[in-house]
Amino acid sequence: MKLDAGPEVASSALDWNALPLAKLMAHIVEKHHTFCRAEVARLEPLMKQVTGRHAGQHPELLQIQKRFLQHNRELLMHLVKEEQTLFPLIVRMEEASERNTSLPLPPYGTIEHPVRVMMDEHQQSGHELEEIRQLSAGYSSPADAGEDYRTLLAGLRAFEADMLEHIRLEDQFLFPRAKALEEIVYLE
Repeated sequence: MKLDAGPEVASSALDWNALPLAKLMAHIVEKHHTFCRAEVARLEPLMKQVTGRHAGQHPELLQIQKRFLQHNRELLMHLVKEEQTLFPLIVRMEEASERNTSLPLPPYGTIEHPVRVMMDEHQQSGHELEEIRQLSAGYSSPADAGEDYRTLLAGLRAFEADMLEHIRLEDQFLFPRAKALEEIVYLE
């Protein structure tokens, strides 16, 4: 399902509470989900290369790599759950609200369950990213780091920053608004 965000607007200029949920989700998918997938594809091979070359002098790279690869497996499944299940449900709820119609409850009950699962996964992601930041000493390059090592650390820093913004948009804006919307569109 393609969500149309409309013209590109700087994220900081948007009022996330006033933006239609479909546009907020489109922004999340087009900016954050796209970035995550692209960076996973770029950083994983770079991580393997840097770890293979530098783990002898920097054994923390083995732990960073292990956590990053685990994080990414879970993240890619998480993005699919949002895009194929949760976001389309929220779009249907918003459309029903706009038409002043009701929807039957989904088979799993209220939206609270999938939202709670997503938020739990967000919390786990935050913990994993924090561990990576700590293991890398805040993404600091060791004195003997080559260009590939510095590129990896800069990429991990940018990845974490994007993930934290992505999580913030969903947890603080999308999910509370979706839960509130649910109360007016579902048949009892």
